[in-house]
Amino acid sequence: MTDDAAAWAALLDTFERALDGGDEHVPEAFARPAGPPPEHLVARARAILERQLREIEALGVARAEVARELATLRRIPPTQTSGPVYLDVRG
Repeated sequence: MTDDAAAWAALLDTFERALDGGDEHVPEAFARPAGPPPEHLVARARAILERQLREIEALGVARAEVARELATLRRIPPTQTSGPVYLDVRG
Protein backbone atom coordinates (compact mmCIF):
# COMPACT_ATOMS: atom_id res chain seq x y z
CA MET A 1 0.00 0.00 0.00
CA THR A 2 1.40 3.37 -0.95
CA ASP A 3 1.85 6.15 1.57
CA ASP A 4 -1.15 8.05 0.15
CA ALA A 5 -3.35 4.95 0.29
CA ALA A 6 -2.24 4.28 3.87
CA ALA A 7 -2.96 7.89 4.82
CA TRP A 8 -6.44 7.69 3.25
CA ALA A 9 -7.16 4.38 5.00
CA ALA A 10 -6.04 5.84 8.34
CA LEU A 11 -8.26 8.90 7.81
CA LEU A 12 -11.26 6.71 7.00
CA ASP A 13 -10.51 4.61 10.09
CA THR A 14 -10.58 7.81 12.17
CA PHE A 15 -13.93 8.83 10.69
CA GLU A 16 -15.40 5.39 11.34
CA ARG A 17 -14.18 5.36 14.96
CA ALA A 18 -15.76 8.77 15.46
CA LEU A 19 -19.07 7.53 14.07
CA ASP A 20 -18.97 4.35 16.14
CA GLY A 21 -17.81 6.03 19.33
CA GLY A 22 -20.20 8.97 19.46
CA ASP A 23 -19.14 11.55 22.02
CA GLU A 24 -16.47 9.23 23.42
CA HIS A 25 -14.23 9.56 20.38
CA VAL A 26 -13.81 13.08 19.09
CA PRO A 27 -11.05 13.21 16.49
CA GLU A 28 -8.64 16.09 16.47
CA ALA A 29 -8.23 18.25 13.41
CA PHE A 30 -7.13 16.26 10.41
CA ALA A 31 -5.24 16.94 7.24
CA ARG A 32 -6.57 15.63 3.96
CA PRO A 33 -4.07 13.26 2.40
CA ALA A 34 -2.45 14.38 -0.82
CA GLY A 35 -4.22 13.50 -4.01
CA PRO A 36 -7.56 11.82 -4.54
CA PRO A 37 -8.52 8.74 -2.55
CA PRO A 38 -7.38 5.50 -4.13
CA GLU A 39 -10.07 3.81 -6.23
CA HIS A 40 -10.33 0.83 -3.87
CA LEU A 41 -11.27 3.20 -0.98
CA VAL A 42 -13.86 5.32 -2.82
CA ALA A 43 -16.85 3.09 -1.95
CA ARG A 44 -15.79 3.04 1.69
CA ALA A 45 -15.41 6.83 1.74
CA ARG A 46 -18.87 7.26 0.22
CA ALA A 47 -20.41 4.91 2.80
CA ILE A 48 -18.77 6.88 5.61
CA LEU A 49 -20.01 10.14 4.11
CA GLU A 50 -23.57 8.76 4.00
CA ARG A 51 -23.31 7.74 7.66
CA GLN A 52 -22.01 11.18 8.57
CA LEU A 53 -24.88 12.88 6.72
CA ARG A 54 -27.44 10.66 8.51
CA GLU A 55 -25.87 11.53 11.86
CA ILE A 56 -25.93 15.24 11.04
CA GLU A 57 -29.61 14.97 10.14
CA ALA A 58 -30.39 13.05 13.34
CA LEU A 59 -28.58 15.67 15.40
CA GLY A 60 -30.62 18.41 13.75
CA VAL A 61 -33.85 16.58 14.61
CA ALA A 62 -32.71 16.01 18.21
CA ARG A 63 -31.69 19.67 18.54
CA ALA A 64 -35.12 20.80 17.34
CA GLU A 65 -36.84 18.46 19.83
CA VAL A 66 -34.76 19.79 22.71
CA ALA A 67 -35.47 23.37 21.63
CA ARG A 68 -39.22 22.63 21.66
CA GLU A 69 -38.98 21.04 25.11
CA LEU A 70 -37.04 24.00 26.47
CA ALA A 71 -39.57 26.42 25.01
CA THR A 72 -42.36 24.46 26.70
CA LEU A 73 -40.54 24.49 30.04
CA ARG A 74 -40.01 28.25 29.80
CA ARG A 75 -43.77 28.76 29.53
CA ILE A 76 -44.39 27.11 32.91
CA PRO A 77 -44.75 29.85 35.50
CA PRO A 78 -42.33 29.62 38.41
CA THR A 79 -43.81 28.52 41.71
CA GLN A 80 -43.33 30.69 44.75
CA THR A 81 -43.07 28.86 48.04
CA SER A 82 -42.04 30.40 51.27
CA GLY A 83 -41.36 27.11 53.01
CA PRO A 84 -41.86 23.38 52.81
CA VAL A 85 -45.12 22.25 51.27
CA TYR A 86 -45.32 19.18 53.51
CA LEU A 87 -43.44 17.62 56.38
CA ASP A 88 -42.32 14.00 56.08
CA VAL A 89 -42.72 12.51 59.56
CA ARG A 90 -42.33 8.86 58.51
CA GLY A 91 -39.24 8.88 56.49
